[in-house]
Amino acid sequence: MRNWLRKNKTPFYYILIFALVVYFLFFPSLTPELAVRKSLLVSHPIHAVSAKVDKGKIDDDPRYGDLYYVSKAELSFVYVKKNRLGWYVTTSGTGP
Repeated sequence: MRNWLRKNKTPFYYILIFALVVYFLFFPSLTPELAVRKSLLVSHPIHAVSAKVDKGKIDDDPRYGDLYYVSKAELSFVYVKKNRLGWYVTTSGTGP
């Protein structure tokens, strides 16, 4: 009976991992820094972990949102905005 339980748990774990990956990729992030790092993960996976993310001086811009600086990245200026689900990146580039 133990072997039967072990065989039935593996599809559950695969479904759980798949659901977490879909949530992480397609839904907004809980914090602005996590939204910036998720955006960096697509273009520079190593920089997503090692880069330093600092809050900029521009807050609540009606068009773009809040400014964040990213060190060690090609796109060093990132704007994030908040909706009711969380934070998402609106635009990024080399200068404001």
